[in-house]
Amino acid sequence: MKRVEKELLFAGLMAVLVLLSPAVSSAADEGSLPLLKTKAKTLAVFKNGLGFFSREGKTAVDRNGWAITEVVPDAALGTLWLRADGLEELIAVKEEKEKEEAIQATSLEELLKANADREVTVTLDDRTLSGKIRPLADDKPVSFIIMNTPEGEVALRTGQIREIRFQQPSADRFIRKTKETVRRLKFRTGKPGTGREETVNYYYLQKGIGWTPSYLVDIRDSKKAKIAMQALLINDVEDVEDLDVYFVVGYPNFVYADILSPMNLAESLSQFLASLEGGGTRRLRGGITSNIMQQRATFAEERSAVGGDIFDFSVTTGTPGASEEDLFLYRKKGVTLRKGERASYYIFSGEVDYRHIYQFDVPDTLNVDRYGNSQQRQGEGTTGPQVWHSLKLLNSTVYPWTTAPAFIVTGDKPLAQDTINYTPKGVETNLKITVATDVKTDYHEYEEARQRDVKIRYDNYDLVTVRGEIYLKNCKAEDINMEVKKSITGEVVEAGDGKVKKVAEGITGVNSSSLISWEIPLKAGKEITLPYSYKVYIR
Repeated sequence: MKRVEKELLFAGLMAVLVLLSPAVSSAADEGSLPLLKTKAKTLAVFKNGLGFFSREGKTAVDRNGWAITEVVPDAALGTLWLRADGLEELIAVKEEKEKEEAIQATSLEELLKANADREVTVTLDDRTLSGKIRPLADDKPVSFIIMNTPEGEVALRTGQIREIRFQQPSADRFIRKTKETVRRLKFRTGKPGTGREETVNYYYLQKGIGWTPSYLVDIRDSKKAKIAMQALLINDVEDVEDLDVYFVVGYPNFVYADILSPMNLAESLSQFLASLEGGGTRRLRGGITSNIMQQRATFAEERSAVGGDIFDFSVTTGTPGASEEDLFLYRKKGVTLRKGERASYYIFSGEVDYRHIYQFDVPDTLNVDRYGNSQQRQGEGTTGPQVWHSLKLLNSTVYPWTTAPAFIVTGDKPLAQDTINYTPKGVETNLKITVATDVKTDYHEYEEARQRDVKIRYDNYDLVTVRGEIYLKNCKAEDINMEVKKSITGEVVEAGDGKVKKVAEGITGVNSSSLISWEIPLKAGKEITLPYSYKVYIR
């Protein structure tokens, strides 16, 4: 960390310490302050388990302008903000509160606690005693009791007791008193005055609530697919009631989401510094949150389209949505969900164009890298690349499609499940259904020419011309449309009717990376050969 950054960090920490110091917190007596009760108004939930809450409430302030909140949320560093007219000061404080809890008696000792001050007859090994049980300590284990008998007080070990008879109905519960620590935010406004009411808003980003989407795609119609999306809301943080929830689609960047704000009073200074030294989180960039938890944009050319919202097995006509910068928000009103509960909400449904295609992706088989070095051949399995019967759907709805599982059916019959990758409006995406075993394929490559000792900068290479052929045969009883892709390391010389696209990978080496793609109809029982050639530098 640079010196200037360390100095700024130190200054910020000193400000936090001033806020948390006992001298400052004595500016007002917490027990006598007006209590601010708030209600969540809106919630934006992300697919990585984060929620952004907006709360609002009204409270009076004391004669010095002070009031206090009910609780402190477990907000991420830098995301807890209060807003009130003339807000001047915000202090995090702790309170010790006594708590009473009714406990079911499940042992002899707990039964004795529950029946203190009651008339009982106790049978021991050698005698019987009658009297009252003296009240027992709440926070200590019971190993003996004291009874008030007509003969005086008698101390008994609980292990001596063989039987207890109650002279009146017995109690089966006892009250346990405990202490709990409550964290609060004390704040002062610049307009003091007893009885004056203030409207207070506060906002925070908190872990423990998130959502995950899923799709249902029905292709019973030969030309139009019906698609619906539902959002599964997972709430492990707090109760919400009649709340506007925004399900966010996009790639959020919350660097300090894993670091608690010091205002939570949940960590010591050393723990906070250790978290800060870790540099926050980058978990959206891969690992457990890749794939569904982020967006994967793998779509074809954009096309213009008209939106629709017809879907006969859905209960929705569309949830309002809006774009905010590079994010899209699906809005659902009136959500009520307790902590620990889960709920699914229909977001939208629509009818879109689709077509059947058969995908065949041929890998780069030469095993030469961008610098001309030979690579160890990696096994492709016993079957090699396969032809996939797939659907190509055009997103003609008014919503972008976020990355999510897609369950494909035809009417009430299941077909397959695949993943819809992030697909903007007007763009096509592919869904795999099954391996097409009745479409036969083969591919070969041959060395056509070689030019030796080609000098590039300080190294010598062989410039090899490679000719390849991809063989396809449709053994099905109906015509099909093939989508063939061939990855190549090198410069494409000829590709027939195929489209050639250079990709950014390998631009610093002597060999470029290219992709040849063909979209061709293949009639039933017919076969075709797709020729191509390219040049590649080899050491």
